[in-house]
Amino acid sequence: MRLPVRMPQFGESAAEAKVVAWLVKPGQAVKAEQELCEVQTEKSLLTVAAPEAGTLGEIMVAADGTVAVGEILAYLEIAGAGADAPPSAAPVAPSPLAPPPSPAPAPAAKPPQKRSALHAATGDAGFISPRVRARLDAHGLTVSDLSVIAGTGRDGRVTAQDVDAYAQGGEPLTAVRQAVAAAMMRSWSRPLATVAMPVRLDPLLEHRRTVTGRPSLTVYALRALAQAIAAAPTPLRGRLVGNRVHQCAGIDLAVAVEVDDGVITPVVRKVDGYDLAALEAKVSGVVESCRNGRVSDLGDAIATVSNYGTFGITWATPIPLAGQAFILGIGAPVNAPEWDPASKAFTRIRQAELTLTFDHRLADGGAAGRLLAKVVELLQNPSRL
Repeated sequence: MRLPVRMPQFGESAAEAKVVAWLVKPGQAVKAEQELCEVQTEKSLLTVAAPEAGTLGEIMVAADGTVAVGEILAYLEIAGAGADAPPSAAPVAPSPLAPPPSPAPAPAAKPPQKRSALHAATGDAGFISPRVRARLDAHGLTVSDLSVIAGTGRDGRVTAQDVDAYAQGGEPLTAVRQAVAAAMMRSWSRPLATVAMPVRLDPLLEHRRTVTGRPSLTVYALRALAQAIAAAPTPLRGRLVGNRVHQCAGIDLAVAVEVDDGVITPVVRKVDGYDLAALEAKVSGVVESCRNGRVSDLGDAIATVSNYGTFGITWATPIPLAGQAFILGIGAPVNAPEWDPASKAFTRIRQAELTLTFDHRLADGGAAGRLLAKVVELLQNPSRL
């Protein structure tokens, strides 16, 4: 029996793909789920697997050929039911002296072949009905989610009712988590990149003892980022709307605050207008209000500061909110060795990693790196803050 191997649906927007290379030659035996060929979609390099065990037969699309979703890539030769039987010989009359022939043993039942969950859900052609696709879209699901949905339709296919039942299971997100999820989806719709740099904290830790309120590392970072942005080139001091950069009247920065069921980012206006002591009092009040459920300002800001180091995390890549150009992340302080040329020996210092995730449309790596370097320079010279 010949079983067609069709081009599957990889993602919702992939209508066709280019065959990069065949990993198996015609006539070669393959196992179920063994990779047969590599295909290149607009977004990624993927592989097409054998739906069942058999032998690779005729290849219908050669390397460098383009194939649409549902079209046949090749055929698998499957032994067993449906295979052409060999022609039988003419019957021979039995000899009267020969014992009667024993009946031939019944052929052993062929074990069922393994089929992938997505193959079972969509069939050989990878077809997804418009109704099922509409229900996936309505629930925010993707085609790949079909592989974990139990199908009740013919041959185990997933129906629209199966999608609804799957989506309605589990526990709903809280209102705050839904808001965070929506904000992150909007943020991820643009090109983001991250640069990182260590900062020596010993001068800052010494300096904070001399400032009223003993400002936190977050406050120092807010102040340093505000000064760095104020001195940066024009594109880095605004928000991108369409193809135009809108400049801000002051350096408004947000600070990430963890609450019971998520993270919120209240805004501190005109950070560059506060000294360290005043900024410490302002930020402390804003954080306390957030944790008591009284948020006064969640409006627009140029950037956010996220001190994930309070959770013991030394390095991360937080995502800037939509409309914001940057997010500055602060890792947990750690002990690190530093070479002292005077004593010709290593000394112990306190150090943290800073990360700056940025909108690549507004800045390239060089501009973002210079901005981060300016923040590090200011933090290591806290008297300038």
